[in-house]
Amino acid sequence: MARAQIQAPPAKALATLGEAFEVLELVPERGEPLHQANPTGGVYTLPFGEHGLITYLLLADQDRVDVLLVTWLDLG
Repeated sequence: MARAQIQAPPAKALATLGEAFEVLELVPERGEPLHQANPTGGVYTLPFGEHGLITYLLLADQDRVDVLLVTWLDLG
């Protein structure tokens, strides 16, 4: 599901999506835990600009980030 969302981004969001992926590559811990009651659960969210939100799984012991979902805001 995330792959299809990433392959067809709205043109207005392309730059901010690219910046968000740079953040995930360099400092994936910057995202917010998806569930505040379980801050070390490994699932995080990272907003990108005013365009959307990336939900991802951080497997720090494997030095790996798996994007689970990209949610686009209505860009009209």
